[in-house]
This record gives sequence, C-alpha cells and structure tokens, in this order.
Amino acid sequence: MIEARADAEWCLFLDRDGVINRQIVGDYVRGWHDFEWLPHARSALRSLRVWAPHLVVVTNQQGVGKGLMRCEDVADIHQRMRTELAEHSVALDAVVFCPHLESSNCDCRKPRPGMVLSWLREHPSVVPSLSIMAGDSHTDIELAHTVAAVTGSCASILIGGRADQDVAADMAFSSLSDFADAVQRVRGA
Repeated sequence: MIEARADAEWCLFLDRDGVINRQIVGDYVRGWHDFEWLPHARSALRSLRVWAPHLVVVTNQQGVGKGLMRCEDVADIHQRMRTELAEHSVALDAVVFCPHLESSNCDCRKPRPGMVLSWLREHPSVVPSLSIMAGDSHTDIELAHTVAAVTGSCASILIGGRADQDVAADMAFSSLSDFADAVQRVRGA
C-alpha cells in the first residue's frame, strides 16, 4: 500500500481528535486552550508530509451544532494548529470540518463522504482511488469504505483505535508516530 503511491498524485486524509491531538472524552476541544498535541504528532506529520503529496484533516465537530462553540472557534483552533505546524515545516493542504449534529443526516458528517469527495472534486489532479483515510474510530474507517464505494478504492488506517471497536481497517498502528515510522521504514528513509 505504501510503495504503490510513490509517483502518483494522491491524498492522505487524517482525522483530528485522537490522531493529532488529545481527544477530550465526553467533551470537545472548544478553544485553543483545550488543544493538546499528541506526543510526536508534529514530527509524524512532518514525516508524512514528505511522503504524501496532499495532507488534509477531516473532522466532525458537532460541538458547534450543540451550541457549545462557534464555527469561528473551530476555525481559530485550526488556524493556530496550522501556524504551529508551519513552524515545524508542515503545511496542510486543508482542514475541513463538519459542524452538524450526528442526527442532522448531512452529507459532510463522517462516515458520510461529503468532506472528502468535495475536496477531491476541487482537486481533479488527485487520484481518489489511491487516497488513504487514517483515523481512530469506526467512523473514519467507514468513511474510507464509503469513499472506496464511490471512487473504486480508499485505503483505511486505524490509528490508536479503541479496543472495544471491531473495525476492518487495512492497517492499524498504535499512534500517528508509529504510522509515520512504518512509512519511513518502507521508503528506506
């Protein structure tokens, strides 16, 4: 899976909470003061950025729909996140979020494919069937399967998945850092 993408135009889609930053169980990252990078996440993203032609974060943020925070609060978190990543030589192509409640039945809320397919439509040079979705929950893996049903393929990588979840991911790693290390080993970097 890693080698086959060497000279192609593809995208690594990443979940945010629980993959890049600490997930607050039973609550939401409501502001920058709540955002806590997971260990080695920035260096892992720097390594993955060298490998992946495109790096896009896709995240559900229903705290907005619940009135616990505003879209502007989420945008501020993402801007600060991108600023800190830039200081570590990491550029994200985009950070896309769904602000809707789980019950809203919108197309953008994971595991529905709206966020990914919309970004892919805006970037026609990217080969959708070579893209990868990496996340820590069943909704991220289901998203990969849903995108695959539309595009022909989308690999799924479970990052630090919860033991109580039975998800059929193509690969699994304990952390984003372990995933990045595996990519480096395969690439011989």
